[in-house]
Amino acid sequence: MVLISAHGLSKQAMACAQYARVSSLSLRNLSVLSAHSILSSQHQHQYLRQNNNVGQHNINLSTSISIRNFSVSKKNYSSWEDEYQGLIAQRNKNIIMHPDGLGQQILPGKYVIKKHPKTGVEKKVFLEHALGYFWAFKELTLTDKKPILSNESIIPATEAEKFPPLKDCVNLLNEEVKIPEFFTRNNKTMDANSQCTLVAISCKEFGAQLLPSWTDPFEAAFCNDNSAAAANNRYEVVRITINEGRIAKLLSPFIVSGTKKKVPEKDHANTLLYYGDAEELRDILRMHNIYTAYVFLVDGIGRVRWAGSGEGSNEEVENLIKFATQLTQPTERTRQKQLSGRVSKRVPKS
Repeated sequence: MVLISAHGLSKQAMACAQYARVSSLSLRNLSVLSAHSILSSQHQHQYLRQNNNVGQHNINLSTSISIRNFSVSKKNYSSWEDEYQGLIAQRNKNIIMHPDGLGQQILPGKYVIKKHPKTGVEKKVFLEHALGYFWAFKELTLTDKKPILSNESIIPATEAEKFPPLKDCVNLLNEEVKIPEFFTRNNKTMDANSQCTLVAISCKEFGAQLLPSWTDPFEAAFCNDNSAAAANNRYEVVRITINEGRIAKLLSPFIVSGTKKKVPEKDHANTLLYYGDAEELRDILRMHNIYTAYVFLVDGIGRVRWAGSGEGSNEEVENLIKFATQLTQPTERTRQKQLSGRVSKRVPKS
C-alpha cells in the first residue's frame, strides 16, 4: 500500500480522494443504509396526516425512519410504504387514548417524533430516548393509571374490529390456546349476540392487582352460580398475563406455580399465560404502558365492542355490565330468523 500526503494534492486531486473515501464508506455501510433508508418528505407527511394521535409535522428530509424488522431500498419503496401504512391501519381506531397520556405520541416500533429546541427540526427518536426510561410511571400519574379511556357507548358492530391474534398461549391446565378463537369456542351458531367475553390483560403485577375492580363485579352479575346468565353460559371472564422478555420462558414453572396460588381452581381453564414478544398485539390495542391493566368486551364472533384500562370506577363498572347485557340481546334480524325457523305443529286430521 502507498500512502500519499494530502498536502501536495491539487484541488481536483483532493476532490477525487474525497469522492473515493465517500464511495468506500457507502459500500461498507450499504447493509446499514438498506435497513435505515431515508424516507421522503412527502411519504412522511402522508403517514403523519393519517396518524390522528400524532398530528402533522414538517420533518427534515434527512430524518432516518426505521421500523421493526423492515429492510428498505429504493426499488421496493412503494411496497415498504404499503407495509408501514399497514401497521397504522392495524391499530384499533375505536380505542380512545387519554389526552394527557404519553401513549398517543408513540409510533409503531416504539418511536416518538421529537422537535429540536433550537433548530425546530423534527425527527423520529427511540421511545426511551425521547420520553425517558421512566415515561410509563409518569403516564400513570398523568392519567390516573388510565392511558386508555373507557368507551361511553358500545362500539357499533359495523365499526368493530377483530381482537388481534395471539398464539401459543397456555392456560393453567397446561392446554395450548389460540386467541381470538378461544373466545368463540363455545359459540356453535357463531351469532354475535349469543355470548360476551370480558378479556382482562396485565403485563406486570401492579396491573394484575387492578383487574379485580373490573372482573369481580362482572362475575357477580353474570357468572355466579345463582344467575340465569351463568346457566346459559353466555358470559365469561378470560384473564391473560403477558410475560415478555427472554428470561420469562425460563421462569415459566415458577410463574405457573405462583399464578395457580392466586387464581381459584374454577378459573384455571380461563387464565392464560403468554411468553414472548407481544409488541404487535399491544400496539394494535394501544397497550403501550405495560404497568397498568386493560379490559375489553368481546362479542360472540371475536370483535372488540368496548375497552377500558386502569382501575374501574363505579360509573365505568355500571357501564360495563350494562353494555355486556346489551351485547347479548338478540337483534331484530335474529328474532326474525328464529321465528322463521320454527316449525308449526300440524293439525291432526279428523
